[in-house]
Amino acid sequence: MPTPKSLLQQAPALDPNHIAEYLASHRDFFIDRDELLRNLQLPHIHGGDVSLVERQVSLLRERNRDIRKQLDALIDAGTTNNDIFAKCQRLVLALLEAKDTPAFYAALELSFKRDFKCQAYSLIVFDDKAMQINHFTYSLPESDAREHVGALIKSKKPTLGVLRSSERDFLFRQASEKVQSAAVMSVKAPSKTAGGGEQIALLAIGSIDPNYFQAGMGTLFIGFIADVLARQLPSHLTPH
Repeated sequence: MPTPKSLLQQAPALDPNHIAEYLASHRDFFIDRDELLRNLQLPHIHGGDVSLVERQVSLLRERNRDIRKQLDALIDAGTTNNDIFAKCQRLVLALLEAKDTPAFYAALELSFKRDFKCQAYSLIVFDDKAMQINHFTYSLPESDAREHVGALIKSKKPTLGVLRSSERDFLFRQASEKVQSAAVMSVKAPSKTAGGGEQIALLAIGSIDPNYFQAGMGTLFIGFIADVLARQLPSHLTPH
């Protein structure tokens, strides 16, 4: 008559994968098996053994830390977006309240300096006649601009990050050397089509901080500034 020991020896070896599948489909297996839970031992990442319960607690703590990091990142992003929105709001209100063209350009420059902490800026208006409008705004034919910043004009979204030296020199002129990162956006006349209407200007703002404008940053608020300019700028482009 076979003994229990011989029966165990004859039994086929259990496949660990099958055990794992069984436990995964029977989540209540360890209910009322507290002693088994206490006796199960798992290798600890720092050496030694821990119980299954201790390991589960450790995993939950790690998961909570990951969730906390994600939550902190969301809070930081929300704080940053709220700050940028407040800057855009002040700029839009200042442009709307400008009583004349000099006040309009002064409000634009003040926002770049005070709120956006930028050390260089330029507004290029596309017009058949090349002329200086003020110290950071000038007009010239679009074909001339395309020879120097054609890729920036062609871009459908604002361009953020490091510019080529030739692009930087054309946009910022004497201030070119100190610009380490920039945001460049097309100003297009309002249109019912998704792509926008005729391109009327190109706005560029630069910073001495190489990380201030980065390629991976969102462009929603910067694009909003361009949309506001598209509606306000034409009334301030009377012949000088």
